[in-house]
Amino acid sequence: MKNAPLSITELFLIEAILYIALWLWNEYVATILTLSFSAIALFILVISLISELIERSKVPRWYFSYMLISILTPLVIGAFFYVLNKGDFGWMSK
Repeated sequence: MKNAPLSITELFLIEAILYIALWLWNEYVATILTLSFSAIALFILVISLISELIERSKVPRWYFSYMLISILTPLVIGAFFYVLNKGDFGWMSK
């Protein structure tokens, strides 16, 4: 991507490492942050797309790709740990 600070792959790997470390540290905090950050990024992306439809701006195209990766990465990592734990997190059964 033109003039993007990081490639999509680099961004995905950085986020994946951070979320994996978070999931290994504390499942409860990771669940809350995964759902919260994904939802916040989704709402920001939707608002950005709506404003882009209303009036074209000079926001670079890579911004939308970054936002999409920021939504998908935590959900993918969360789904991986959900399957890995067979859907049973320790904090859910207490």
